[in-house]
Amino acid sequence: MNVLNPELIWVDGRCYRFLGNTECSHSRDPYFEENYQMDYKDSEDECYDTDIEIVPHGASTFKHTFYVPQPFFPFIVGSKHTVRKRLQAETGTLIQIPRIGQGGDIVIIGANRKEIRTARRRINLLIEETTKKLRFTHFLSIPLNEGHIIMKFNMFKNEILTNSGKTSRGVDEMIFQTPSKLHLTIAALTLLDDTKRNQAAEALYYCHEHIVKPIIEKYGQIPIYIQGIEIMNDDPGETRVLYAKVFSKNEILQNLVDEIVNYYASIGLLSKESEKVKLHLTLLNSRFKLKIIKEQKEEFKTFDTTEIVKVHENTFFGETTLKQIHLSQRGTISSNGYYQAIAKINLLENL
Repeated sequence: MNVLNPELIWVDGRCYRFLGNTECSHSRDPYFEENYQMDYKDSEDECYDTDIEIVPHGASTFKHTFYVPQPFFPFIVGSKHTVRKRLQAETGTLIQIPRIGQGGDIVIIGANRKEIRTARRRINLLIEETTKKLRFTHFLSIPLNEGHIIMKFNMFKNEILTNSGKTSRGVDEMIFQTPSKLHLTIAALTLLDDTKRNQAAEALYYCHEHIVKPIIEKYGQIPIYIQGIEIMNDDPGETRVLYAKVFSKNEILQNLVDEIVNYYASIGLLSKESEKVKLHLTLLNSRFKLKIIKEQKEEFKTFDTTEIVKVHENTFFGETTLKQIHLSQRGTISSNGYYQAIAKINLLENL
């Protein structure tokens, strides 16, 4: 990345310079504060957490200690400590935060438990809102980079580039998915340090034992059938993502991935955006072009799929069975051309 022209992240109207790679290396803090301040709305019926550990501290105060990934520290501190000071003033607590670049937990000290719960709740909300603005670093994926599926994809790609999509606005080779990275995304995660990455990996192994194995023992191999294409929006003339539709007998695959997402949400590793995971195989995405043309400043453009949708409405891309689930690292590549995995489970071992 060009350090003289870093990526900008906007959080509640404030601008931050993002330095470092998209995987948010834990070797240095990538955030530089730009006068950040978050507005809070007080509520008389604010929901207080009741399960946090608060212990006596000295003769007349209480203390609560909890873990927060280091990259969030600047957002909690604020420019010239304005956010932290405001939190302290409004909750009547003392909030101790490690220096930027140093490890350690956040400590809240207050005269009573209610003040501490209020401060913890405010910090949780701040982290939640900040996380929504950050790029995800990892994702749970089902690799579909199998030979026969890659062959069908390449046939589809060649047909578009030579026939049905040849005159379509914005359609060129750079917006197609890399064949070796064909996959289904189960959920996107923002894992900013080793603690969160280890937690996410352990969660995948938990899901293997308590969600995946019971389903496979009950139903056997889970088939995946890929046919037909759709777009993420309603106007084929202004498409940003075109994908292949995914089917599985009796919704078994759908139920499996939904349960996995529910578990990750229950332990605080992601926020659910919908009741069901939208299973799809991305084929074209205008963002892929921006990854190649890094100096491009404008937002990613749309492309026209009107003719492509007509021709390939029922195109068959292949069928397979669910073989692996990966915790993949965004923006990486492994020896076989797929994303590097920090954890994976082999589902065929259960048969």
